[in-house]
Amino acid sequence: MAKNLKKADKVKEPDMLPIMSLMTILIPVLLTMIAFQKLAIVEINMPERSDATQEAAPPPEPDDNALNLTVALAKGYVEIWARGGSLPKVFFREMWTFRCKSDNDTITYDPSGFEYDADGVVKNPPKCQDGTTMDAEKFKYSIETIGLWTLLRTSEEDPGVVQMSVYSKTDSAYLNVENEFITTLSDVKPGAVVATLTESSSRKLACGQSAPGVEDICVDGKPAISLKPRSAYDELAKTLIMIRNRFIDSPDADNIIVIADDDTAFDKIINLMDRARDAGFPKIQLAVLQGG
Repeated sequence: MAKNLKKADKVKEPDMLPIMSLMTILIPVLLTMIAFQKLAIVEINMPERSDATQEAAPPPEPDDNALNLTVALAKGYVEIWARGGSLPKVFFREMWTFRCKSDNDTITYDPSGFEYDADGVVKNPPKCQDGTTMDAEKFKYSIETIGLWTLLRTSEEDPGVVQMSVYSKTDSAYLNVENEFITTLSDVKPGAVVATLTESSSRKLACGQSAPGVEDICVDGKPAISLKPRSAYDELAKTLIMIRNRFIDSPDADNIIVIADDDTAFDKIINLMDRARDAGFPKIQLAVLQGG
C-alpha cells in the first residue's frame, strides 16, 4: 500500500541580523584592545650645509699643521683640497652599465647621449647585445654600475681623451715601480714588478707559479690581463694614498671631508667613500657642495 509522503518544508534562510549586530559591537572593542607598534626616535647629528648660518661660538683658530683634506665630487670632475691648496682636477666621463634581462649580458652607455621627452621618458633607450631594446620607462632600474672614466683634457673646451690602464684578472689597476699606472699590456709580463692600489701590494709577476710575493698572471699559459678605461676612483685612490703617506703625522691624518651636489647619485658617493677608507682615511664627513 502506498504511503503518503510528506514533502519537506522549504529551508528558511538564516537570520544574519543578530550576528551582524554582534560584529558591529565587537569590532570597535577589538580595535581599542590592539597594541600598536611603538616608534622610537633616535637623535642624530647630520653634517650641516657649508652655506648654513652659524650662530654658535666662533670656531677655534685654524691649525697650521692640520691637513684639512677635502674631496669634492662635482659634475664631470673630482677635486682634492688640502692645507688651503688644491690639486689638478680629475676629469671623467660618466658611463652607465646595464644588465639586460633578455640575454643576461652587460652593455655600457654614455648617459649624456640619452634624449628625454617632456614627461621624462627616454626617446632612445639602450639596446642589448642581442638587439633587444630596453624598456624606456624602467631602463634606469637595470643600471648595474656607474663608472667614471678618467679623461685627459688640455682646456675647458677640450672633450678629453679616455685614459687606459692595465687591469689584473681581479679587476685591480697595475702600477709600476715609479708608482704610475701601467698603460700598455706589454709591460705586464713574467718577471715585472708591479703593485696595486692596496697597502704592501708590490709583487713579482710569474706565469704558472704560486709563491709568497709572486702573482700568477696566466690562465692556460696566457696573461690574464686586460686594457680598460681607467677609473677616476682609481686615480683618486692613488693620490689619496700619496697624501696619506706624506702627511701621516698631521693631527687630522685620519679625517677626510667628502662634498657632493644634492643630485649626485648615491652609488658614486659610496664608491668615493670606500676608496677614501681604503686609502687610510676612516673618519669621513659628508657635506653639500655650495651652488649644487
